[in-house]
Amino acid sequence: MVLKQTLMCAVLLLFFGSAAMAQTDTGAASPQPAKVDALAVTCRTMEVFVADRPGASVVIFHQSHKSDGPKLGELLKKYSGREVEFETGDGKTHRAMIARMKSCFGRGVLIFASDEATLGVKEEFILRFGNQL
Repeated sequence: MVLKQTLMCAVLLLFFGSAAMAQTDTGAASPQPAKVDALAVTCRTMEVFVADRPGASVVIFHQSHKSDGPKLGELLKKYSGREVEFETGDGKTHRAMIARMKSCFGRGVLIFASDEATLGVKEEFILRFGNQL
């Protein structure tokens, strides 16, 4: 009886452990800032537009974490119309122009050459503002 209960517990542990591991996303990792940076925010794309000519990509985005909303809003106000850097999930950095959407709080627009980078809808990236560019 004890052996049967032990085997059942072992099977259940293996089952639940493998189920939990199966739910873990092993795909492309979301980029994560190495340390807290006052001029960096992890963002998520909402809409992506790619024009064949003149070869431009336009991305509408917002912050990935709700707590970063005020920080992103202030940075968008300060740096709208300027060049920024963004890091995609593969760790590569890219340059883009940024604009604040005045009609939609906490939303921004990235504009960059379509051959510079590719971002998909709901994809996360790290946005860097300021002098470190």
